[in-house]
Amino acid sequence: MTNRKTIPVPFIPFLRSERAILSISGRKIILDRDLAALMIITTAFSAWLLLASSVFGAVLEVESASTRLRIDSDSGRLVSVTDKPTGREFLFESDVPLYELSFAAPELRLTSRDAERVKVQRLPDGLRIETTRHKQASITVTCTFRTQPGSPFIVGRIAVQCDPPRLISWVRFPILRVALPLGDAQADDAVLLPQCDGSVVRNPLKNGLHRLLPYPGAASMQLMAVFGKQAGIYLASHDAKAFTKTLTARRAGRGVELNVAHLLSRTPQRRWELPYDMALATFRGAFGADSTTWEDAANLYRTWAVKQPWCRRTLAARVKAGDVPKWLTEPSLFYSFSLRGQNRDKRMVNRLPDVVGQAEAWREVLGGPVTFMLMAWEKRGPWVTPDYFPPFGGAEAFKRVTGELHARGNRTLVFLSGLKWTLHKKRDGAVIDQQAAFDRRGRPSAISDPGGKPLIYGKPTDGVGRYAQICAATPLAREILLGSAMRCQDLGIDCVQVDQIVGGGLPLCYHPEHPHPPGGGDWCAKSLYALFAEIRRKGKAADPDFAFAIEEPAEFFIPVLDTYHAREYKQASWPRTGRGVMGVPLFAHVYHDYMLGYGGDGCQVSDKPWPVALYQQAANLACGKTPGAAVWTRWFDPRSTHEFQRRLLRAHFDLWRGPAREFLVFGQRVASPALNVPSHEVSFYDWRKRTRTVLEFPSVLHSAWRLPDGRIGHVFVCIVPRPVSFTALGRSFTLRPGEAAFEIQE
Repeated sequence: MTNRKTIPVPFIPFLRSERAILSISGRKIILDRDLAALMIITTAFSAWLLLASSVFGAVLEVESASTRLRIDSDSGRLVSVTDKPTGREFLFESDVPLYELSFAAPELRLTSRDAERVKVQRLPDGLRIETTRHKQASITVTCTFRTQPGSPFIVGRIAVQCDPPRLISWVRFPILRVALPLGDAQADDAVLLPQCDGSVVRNPLKNGLHRLLPYPGAASMQLMAVFGKQAGIYLASHDAKAFTKTLTARRAGRGVELNVAHLLSRTPQRRWELPYDMALATFRGAFGADSTTWEDAANLYRTWAVKQPWCRRTLAARVKAGDVPKWLTEPSLFYSFSLRGQNRDKRMVNRLPDVVGQAEAWREVLGGPVTFMLMAWEKRGPWVTPDYFPPFGGAEAFKRVTGELHARGNRTLVFLSGLKWTLHKKRDGAVIDQQAAFDRRGRPSAISDPGGKPLIYGKPTDGVGRYAQICAATPLAREILLGSAMRCQDLGIDCVQVDQIVGGGLPLCYHPEHPHPPGGGDWCAKSLYALFAEIRRKGKAADPDFAFAIEEPAEFFIPVLDTYHAREYKQASWPRTGRGVMGVPLFAHVYHDYMLGYGGDGCQVSDKPWPVALYQQAANLACGKTPGAAVWTRWFDPRSTHEFQRRLLRAHFDLWRGPAREFLVFGQRVASPALNVPSHEVSFYDWRKRTRTVLEFPSVLHSAWRLPDGRIGHVFVCIVPRPVSFTALGRSFTLRPGEAAFEIQE
């Protein structure tokens, strides 16, 4: 914010202009005479200017085409980020440090406020801030902010010099504190987060925003944004090598703080420099005033993302080359069905003999094949890992069923429980105990603290039970994942998913004897990348139609995945929990034309007119995902599917077979104006937290997809139990409950 102060200039009486304004440290100093003439003369004024600068501190600026960033020369603080087209100022005045450092052995926490000396210099393309002597420690920090030709971003980096060398745990840079509200109404404020498929937290001041997202991991990408209707501010890591970091968005006083903590390896550092850019930018809506949405921030990120190594080839190119199997891009119902489950009489039985009959019943309803997500297939029960084999029901019976499914054009998928090792789990009144096996084989390879002690998680009553995790850089990790995946393929499984390594992220490992630097860095992502690549390579050598997936999307791993487990249909439950949270297809908006996700393991289906089931199936279609349905352990006759859901699932199949296929499967998701349709409330229940959340959606879900030739296709899906009429693309539509339409934009 700016203050005005009038300073008389009595020693220059001959100047005759009305006034001139000088900006110093964010203050407007109004002079009584013409500055243009003033600049020509007097040593007296130069002396005055030096005095004023010493009192107020100069403000130095860096500007891109749309963004102006200001640094206070006295403190090195970031004091202003302005959107130039709208004049919107995003930061509020407070003593917010530019960076924060954490050291181990000895423990020490420092910020830019602790520096005894600050020096700010102009660079040809930006600014350089050097701070020295933090709390008497011989630590020098250098930060730079630069512009790049043709880029909308202002990019920053940080370097830390220590004498003597120190263990740096993490470096938090930059730290932005955004003033709210951004417009007239606090309810219009929102924060965009890359949590898994993506989410928006609305009205973050009211809803107590606090998110810490690890990358790689729950953060599938590296951007965050705060926005209102008029404009927004964007912060992202432009890191192509997947170094470990934590993205933080939290309420801070009367605003929201965004920052990124860069997690280092536990090795002494004399000099460390951030090996990638941090990018800042402002943005505004593509459809005119007051139209800013999360998609505008996603579009900014895409300008950088599609130039990275993971976007070397589009999905269409990968399918054409045989790198991704074609069957994943053809209509198939991804169906979650537990082998341990209820029969028609609601008795718990072995349902392996029912699988083929279920597939045939679905074919009767939908006119197409099923990809069976075979749940509870593991030898000792669901999520008991890594002792999976022989599968439930026996290897021979299992292979016979997968063979019959293949003969009828169906496919199969199973989950591996990541690199977790179940130690104790309570199931059916008994305790599964694998502690001895872990102590014998797993302990030396487990993710550990600096003393080599394994980190233990969970309780015996949890899904995976009480467990440890195997470090991705150890030979045992390869043995577990590669060995299990190949045994699954031998059983006739078409797609193997490494579950429970969400977004390719694992906890930091500090084991002193493992073949990696202790703590953070890029070693874990590299280890998993190599392991995933080997699984695909060996699987496809045996069968070109073999597919590999992980739980939730992850940009860094796109080239070594065939698909990913999407949950865009999920609202008000993990990974979209919390007040004010609304799931959005962020990952699909940036990357859909490079990687296709499947419709998840929890998309509901019912024989009743259940609003949640209709919404979830419609969300899969509108977000470009495969059709999905989940029954897990309950008995369900596919022929009893309610007519609204049946109509929608059948429409999903038909659109993927018809002219919409190229758009919905291979197209780039693009933003489009909202439809003028009535709103509709859907009530979601989170069975884990026993909470109910009511969210509001348009009565017709809508999305747009662009092909490389420039054509744009639109899909519309009715999610209410009554017909809805509306106008779009210059024509009128009326859709019945569960009905979908596709139209190519002229």
